[in-house]
Amino acid sequence: MTTYSHTIVLDDSELIMMEYAMELMKKHCQEKLESGEGAPFWSYKNSAEDVSRKLYRNTIQTSGNSLFERDKDE
Repeated sequence: MTTYSHTIVLDDSELIMMEYAMELMKKHCQEKLESGEGAPFWSYKNSAEDVSRKLYRNTIQTSGNSLFERDKDE
């Protein structure tokens, strides 16, 4: 199996949308699983859970208040 690594940059509203989309996907898959369907909904649900966990990984603040950083130096 070939594996790729992807980098995506999201702004705040896009991140909120992705969180919501992953929750909808997990809910949809759970409903399908409860109705007796199996593959591919097990895989889709697991992938949505993985993406949800990765959304905040490697987060870098690119704008905003830097007062906190100045307070740490004092």
